[in-house]
Amino acid sequence: MPDGKHIALTLSHQGNAELYALNTETGATRRITKHFAPDVDPSINVTGTKMAFLSGRSGSGKPMIYVADPRSQEKDVKRISYVGKYNATPRFSPDGSQIAFASWLDNRFDIFRVDENGDNLYRLTKDFGSNEDPTYSNDGQFIAFSSQRVLSRTKAVQNIYIMTADGEILGQVTENFGNCSTPRWSKY
Repeated sequence: MPDGKHIALTLSHQGNAELYALNTETGATRRITKHFAPDVDPSINVTGTKMAFLSGRSGSGKPMIYVADPRSQEKDVKRISYVGKYNATPRFSPDGSQIAFASWLDNRFDIFRVDENGDNLYRLTKDFGSNEDPTYSNDGQFIAFSSQRVLSRTKAVQNIYIMTADGEILGQVTENFGNCSTPRWSKY
């Protein structure tokens, strides 16, 4: 979280997976979500006023993206994604105006971008393997992501690629390291 003293995380110590803020100085936790559906994978915007997360709250049991105000419990919860069978890994852009995420559509994951309020959905990848785990560069100009290419019926390889924030694929950045996933930009 932006204050540097809290970490947003998923805990299931009371049964259902819920989102909490963990104070790194005291170890105290504060519950952010409380719902019968599991809530997971939080991403906080730069000001700490919005959190994107995955939840099956729609009743389908399939995770979609929701946003909420993480400063108190169940505040201003709103569903913002309606694409694909289910969604994964929502990540805020550095300025907090957009969220990149993966969605299962056409028998593979593709990466989409949507405004933080749910407007202006835009598909960033298509016909380029199965694409997941988007993460914005610190300046917001690029998105790193993992992409799996099927080589044969029994072999597939997953590498890290970079594209512009508008979806222009710039290229592959890993090769011959085995399967590579969950890229994150350094803050330094």
